[in-house]
Amino acid sequence: MTRCSKRHGIGHTVRSAGYTLQTGGPIVVEDLRTEDRFSGPPLLLDHGVVSGISVVIGETDDPWGVIGTHSTDQLTFTDDDVTFVQNVDNLLGNAIQRHRSEQRRRESERRFREIAEVSPDTIFRLDIDGVFTFVSPAIESLLGYSPEELVDTPFRSYVPEERLEAAFDGFSRVAAGETVREFELRLTDADGEPVYVEVSASPVTHDGSVRFVQGLVRDVTNRTKRERRLERLKAQYETLIENLPEMGVFLFDRDCRYTVAGGGEISSAGLTPADFEGSKPHDLFSEAIADELEHYYREALDGHSHSFEQQYRGKHYRVQTVPVRDDNGEVISGLAVSEDVTARRERQRTLERQNERLREFAGVVSHDLRNPLNVAQGRLKLARAECDSEHLDNVAAAIERSNRLIDDLLTLASSGDEVTETASLDLGAVVDGCWQNVPTDGATLVVRSEQTVVADRGRLEQLLENLVRNAVEHAFPQSEVSLDAAEGDASDLTVTVGALEDGFYVEDTGPGIPPEERDDVFKGGYSTAADGTGFGLRIVRQIAEAHGWTVTVADGEHGGARFEVRGIETT
Repeated sequence: MTRCSKRHGIGHTVRSAGYTLQTGGPIVVEDLRTEDRFSGPPLLLDHGVVSGISVVIGETDDPWGVIGTHSTDQLTFTDDDVTFVQNVDNLLGNAIQRHRSEQRRRESERRFREIAEVSPDTIFRLDIDGVFTFVSPAIESLLGYSPEELVDTPFRSYVPEERLEAAFDGFSRVAAGETVREFELRLTDADGEPVYVEVSASPVTHDGSVRFVQGLVRDVTNRTKRERRLERLKAQYETLIENLPEMGVFLFDRDCRYTVAGGGEISSAGLTPADFEGSKPHDLFSEAIADELEHYYREALDGHSHSFEQQYRGKHYRVQTVPVRDDNGEVISGLAVSEDVTARRERQRTLERQNERLREFAGVVSHDLRNPLNVAQGRLKLARAECDSEHLDNVAAAIERSNRLIDDLLTLASSGDEVTETASLDLGAVVDGCWQNVPTDGATLVVRSEQTVVADRGRLEQLLENLVRNAVEHAFPQSEVSLDAAEGDASDLTVTVGALEDGFYVEDTGPGIPPEERDDVFKGGYSTAADGTGFGLRIVRQIAEAHGWTVTVADGEHGGARFEVRGIETT
């Protein structure tokens, strides 16, 4: 043994099994007692082993162990003996390989089923004939079938006929070894309703051949329906755009990205629909404009409508943003409509300058007219002190009418065309206050409204006072009918203020207004009353239009005049 150690260095420290693993090939020992390549294992020496063969089990780079055959007699082994031991080794190695592969397969299957049990998406397996061999529990919420109902049934049973060809094409590709991702398909659930899904599947191979198909099904029904609604919406708005040449119309998605754009205003701003579609505001406009647009776009996507103005390349644009909802009220997109209001703004500024000059002129005229009227009023008092004449009463009436005419002219000149400040007002309370401000000569007021209206208080009061004054001047004392005996004598005038669905009416029991004269009554200077100014109803229309309302004349319930004011925001 000392001689071996000198010749082979570490020979004595390596056992036969270790030496076999080191060399990787079969090791033949004819006499263990004189072996100098390695030291004999005590177990073999204790049993008197003399000869033997040992080989590595499995691959030499990933061995599982060593197998050996030994004899207490000294033998000389042939190549056939070595081959026999190697064959036994191969059988054992294959058995171990199969055992370990089965262990790994069972472990993989266990993990697969654990994942499938909790997955929100449906996981499935199909054999190469397209028959379900496994379906996860999520299928029940997707199609209404239990996993047990689907296993051993072909997938084609759940695909509508018109989609079978596409479904088979996808399955065939996977069965041929291709992985398919996000393949869109329409299935039919247990109630016969369509279910839109997205399928990803891959082949599972063994020994180079596809054994089954494994995949995942994701429900995209809501997404698909939303996309189809958006497509229909897109087509509708494209038609709308074609008929709005003076505006810019835009649809945008939840990323504030334009999906549709068109209208004549786009080209006038130096852009094209292609510039918009697929872009965001920051891709097209300055940071300030884009920030403001995206703010209101997100407001629209949150369900809120807005109207605002912007300046771009020297022009003024009024932009309206609104949410676009589906049949269930869900916001699926946003809409923006842009209108060039540059010319309108200029006209408005011109009109404001003209109105200001008119107000200045009216103020000067009023001052110059009132001075001589005040002198006349003073002289009239002196004349009454000196004598009593019916001619003086006519002079007093003329002076009063002149003062009222000046008041009405000032009102027309100073009233703006728009109302900027409004409040919610109790219509009945406002009517009662106005009634106290107008000489009614014993007429009766009836209020049939509990409405709250949104209006400018001062201008609403003026409108109501003018309507009441008009009724008294033109109908009293000609009225012959009252609503009932408790409301006054038969000769009294009754004025009724009542509610309409979108406004109110003021009605009297006078003679009414002939249909052919109803358009004329709102013209300045028109009056049938001897002491009327002819501007009262013109002021009524002006106040209504400033609020965005309409005012019309109709027949009253008892034949008198009925003025209907509509378009009012009421509560």
